[in-house]
Order: sequence, then C-alpha cells, then structure tokens
Amino acid sequence: MKQKKNETVPVLLVVLLLLLCTAAAGGLALLAKSDFILSFPVLNFGGKTAAPAAAEAEAGTTEEEAEDVYVDEELHKIANMYGEIFGLLVNEGVGSLTEDRYCADELYQVEYPAGQVQLNTVTKELYWFSRNNIKTDELRLTEKQLVTKAKEYFSILQLEKDYGHIARKVDRDSNIATVIFQRVIDEEAELYSDYEAVKMVLSAQTGELMSCKIFTLPLVEQEGKRLNETQAIAAVQDALSAVFQSKAEAELTVCSPIIWGDEDNYTSRVVWKVTADNVRYFVDAYSGSVLGTQELEA
Repeated sequence: MKQKKNETVPVLLVVLLLLLCTAAAGGLALLAKSDFILSFPVLNFGGKTAAPAAAEAEAGTTEEEAEDVYVDEELHKIANMYGEIFGLLVNEGVGSLTEDRYCADELYQVEYPAGQVQLNTVTKELYWFSRNNIKTDELRLTEKQLVTKAKEYFSILQLEKDYGHIARKVDRDSNIATVIFQRVIDEEAELYSDYEAVKMVLSAQTGELMSCKIFTLPLVEQEGKRLNETQAIAAVQDALSAVFQSKAEAELTVCSPIIWGDEDNYTSRVVWKVTADNVRYFVDAYSGSVLGTQELEA
C-alpha cells in the first residue's frame, strides 16, 4: 500500500507542471493580441539610466531658469559700487535682465542678500536701489536732518540734470521719510514734475537710505497759452459732447502718457486732470485736446 502511494507523487507533479506551462502560454498569447504596451525605462549603457519624460521636463525648466541668470561684468561692477556705498553686502549678488514700465531701456538687476540694484543698460546709470538691512536705532532724526541726509545721497548720484524742488513727507508711524527731488516746471503755479525726479525713502529713525528711484521721462514742449480750470472742463465736454451728472473737478499737473495707456511713450507733459462721473480725462493744458481717459472705481 505504501509503495503504490509513493509512485503516484511524481505523476501528480508532472500533471501540475503541464497545467502551468499551458496557462503561461495562453497568457502570452493574450498579451500578444492586445493593444496594451508595457513601458520600461530606457537604459543607457554608458553607466546612467535615462530620465523619464517628467524628469526631463523638470530638468529643462531648471536649464531655462539658469539661462535667466545674466552677467555683465562692467554693469555688475557698477552695481557693486552703488551697493557698497549705500550699505549692501555685495559679495553674493546675482545678475539678470529686467524691465520697468517707466524706463525705455532694459535694466540690469543685481539681487543681493540685503537688497537690490538696477542699472540702465544703455546709460549705465542707477535706476533703482533698495535695501532691507536697516538698523532700528531710536535716533528719530528731525525733518531737517533727514533732508540733509537725502541731499548727501543725492550728491553721490552725480546726476547731470538740475532738480530745484524738494518735496518731503515724514511718516513717524511707519518710521519712514519720503524725499523727492523734482524738476521745476512753473514755480509760481507750484508745478513740479514727478517724471524728472529722484524719489528717496529714508529711515526716519536713522536716516539710512531704504530705496531710491530715478525717473527720466523728459517734458514735451507745448506751445500756446495754458488753459484755466474752467476752459479745461469745457474742452472735455466740447470734444466728447459730454454732459456731466456730477460736478467736474480739474487739477493742473505733469503726467506721463503711460498713465492713460500709451505704454511706449516715455515722455511727460503738462495736463489738466478733469474728473467727473467716475472718469478721469487727461487734457492737454495748452491745446485742450483730450489725450486719454481712465476709469475710476465707483
């Protein structure tokens, strides 16, 4: 009895092996007939495994970001000079190209751990400076002292243009002082230009320069006699056949066409800003032409 039982074991093993081979063959046949495609990594026999598509895309993005880094040795040296003068740590500055809506030329920008410097790539002059490593000493300089400090910074810039008017505002709550050197258009009418100007923000406590921006949008020469407020409002109504529902107000100022949408017009001009019914109209202060409009929030 025991002998017969042992003889049956090999037979069962043979049968099981035959069944497994049949099933495997059938499975391969089904895979061959189907549209299912197995995706395997592509091997590079140079010793590296090729990156999947997603990894390749990520690598491509990194390369594009690397291409954004731009170094101009001469401009970088000038940027470092301004950075050192105004108190930045300049040993780790990263250069790149950028733009600003109020500048016709491309800007060379250097980012430092404690701030930023931008230079006009054509004139190689300072356009923008900012610094964030300001001390918090409670010195609290007077307004006169702050203006004196601003004048010291201004002299460092060595600008060729003459800026005869200084506007200043001290915000003690925010610990900042804003000092603007402006071109004088009409002293009697108190007309000054924000577009041929140097705007500085200083720490009202220590007098340190926090930021500086230089605007160089030249004034367009306008001929004729300047309109008064009443004439400016009438010019809008006549030109647009407009009937205002609310009382119109007008302000004589210097403005850039960029404000009303002429993005490529890097100039400035004297205009009347006429405001009525949530719309601002920019009127040439001499010809009375409506140069543009601006929708205001209700």
